[in-house]
Amino acid sequence: MRGDGDGWLECGRGHRHWGRFGAAGLLLYTAVAGEAYVLLQHRALWCHHGNTWGIPGGARDSHETAVAAALREADEEAGIDAELVTVHRELVDDHQGWKYTSVIAHADKKIDTVANRESLALVWQPVSDTEGLDLHPGFAATWPAAQARQVRLLVDTANVIGSRPNGWWRDRPGATTSELQRLAGLVTRLVVLPSGADAVVVAVTAVLEGEARGADTVPGVETVRATGSGDDTLVALAEHAAGQEVLVVTADRELRGRLPPTTGVVGPSWLSARPAG
Repeated sequence: MRGDGDGWLECGRGHRHWGRFGAAGLLLYTAVAGEAYVLLQHRALWCHHGNTWGIPGGARDSHETAVAAALREADEEAGIDAELVTVHRELVDDHQGWKYTSVIAHADKKIDTVANRESLALVWQPVSDTEGLDLHPGFAATWPAAQARQVRLLVDTANVIGSRPNGWWRDRPGATTSELQRLAGLVTRLVVLPSGADAVVVAVTAVLEGEARGADTVPGVETVRATGSGDDTLVALAEHAAGQEVLVVTADRELRGRLPPTTGVVGPSWLSARPAG
């Protein structure tokens, strides 16, 4: 029954929390122009822990999953259409008898928001610029674990395409164009890095060599058409990506050995597991 979760509950730690069946909120990310953003809510003064920053969320009803509750609250408090959101995972903060679930998700772009009376403001905040904000205590406790990193993918396109026995050699430019279209769908998405950490893909750079340089340009993917060795170009790009976390996609062992030690590497199978668009 809608609203049966409204009410206060004391957890096993002796703290009072809003939500008889726990609570949930939507931690929503996107990326624009190589920068990751998170949607934050400046809570109204009359709210519990008012005038602090957190995420749209609230009490979970008895019949709701955490995801359903978070998406409903995001609609009510921020006007977020659930169809524009892709859920990545759930992060549970257990208070011994009461739980808050952060539903971590991404959107393909900055969604326009509509604040209700529970918000002083709704802001797409750069992920790297949240330290100066007065965070809601509950959100502050989970933010270190929930905060996604920003990663730029450098793709050894020939190696990735060559790992699939699908007849790509019959039309290398066409196969490459198809791969670029797939890569375009990764920008703004949340992925899991080899370390296990979450990251927002803020940019994708695909290096093309040989016949593949005839592929079409695809919006959303930076295409580098190597005049010489594709490996040399990838190494140079990795070396010059100062201040950025870079993840190179390749199965080429020799190339892996030439990359800077701080550069992450994953194989084509990691890329194939990502959703396309």
